[in-house]
Amino acid sequence: MIAFVSLVFSFLFFMALVIVLQSIIKKRKGVSDRIQMYAGYQPTVVKKASPVQALIGKIHEAFARRVRETGPERKVNRWDLLMGRADLPLLGSEFLAISGGAAVLIFVIAFAFLRDPGRAFISAVLFLAFDYIYVHRRVTKRLNTFQNQLADCLTLVANSLRAGFSFLQTMEIVAHEMQPPMSSEFDRVMRDTRLGRTMEDALRSMDDRVGSPDFSLVVTAVLIQQQVGGNLANILDTIRNTIMERIRIRREIGTLTAQGRMSGIVLACIPVALALFFYITSPEYLEPLLNTNIGKILIAAALVLEIIGFVIIYKIVDIKV
Repeated sequence: MIAFVSLVFSFLFFMALVIVLQSIIKKRKGVSDRIQMYAGYQPTVVKKASPVQALIGKIHEAFARRVRETGPERKVNRWDLLMGRADLPLLGSEFLAISGGAAVLIFVIAFAFLRDPGRAFISAVLFLAFDYIYVHRRVTKRLNTFQNQLADCLTLVANSLRAGFSFLQTMEIVAHEMQPPMSSEFDRVMRDTRLGRTMEDALRSMDDRVGSPDFSLVVTAVLIQQQVGGNLANILDTIRNTIMERIRIRREIGTLTAQGRMSGIVLACIPVALALFFYITSPEYLEPLLNTNIGKILIAAALVLEIIGFVIIYKIVDIKV
């Protein structure tokens, strides 16, 4: 119980820290702050900031030094890309530092109350797993929202091109008319082009951040059209119809595989629920498993088999379109 309370407390502390950082970063709207990441520019006149903001700025600057490396050969870190896809105002190194520090805090608190390094270590590992799952849930939710907006976005782009707007003007219309994350991503593309990046680099960077295979088709079509010419509006209409058909097929497959996915979840939860039930109602029933070496080995083997079974069921019902 104490381990669970410490886990919840540390997660709330992590969330509060993320929210505070997000609110502070959103307030920094100066031009010098926007180009600092790309060119390492430092303004000659610095506004007076509070000690807390100055400390957070120095910490962020320490983590962001290598991000200011310019040139096409700079590779995006996997964790930085994950933070961008989750729409978290953190660098990957900052996220790892915060998660690691919170895990160490959980370990210390759990060890202080339980006096058992094994349980304290399990509590810290559970927090790290929960933290990782939370980030991936945000990534999945944002990706699904983006893909649901993609058909409407392509319709708006195609109609705007037919009305005589250029592609840059069309992206600006999308940034103003659509809802996030579509509008925020196109707005970032516009900022990148204003700061000197080519359209190709800005679109490819957006494709990497979004991680949508459907949007990769759009980027490829736009880049090819800019090189060889053609009617981009008709091309986007064709891609829109393809994407809408793929979305329909995905939803149909999700309906047909819902029973299999629910079966995997139920089969994975039943042993855990029964163990908790017997541990609460009749603890002596589980004493041979909890207090003997053979019992502990059997529990570990059961957990491994549960994970393997869940992964196998997930792979069976996860049909790619």
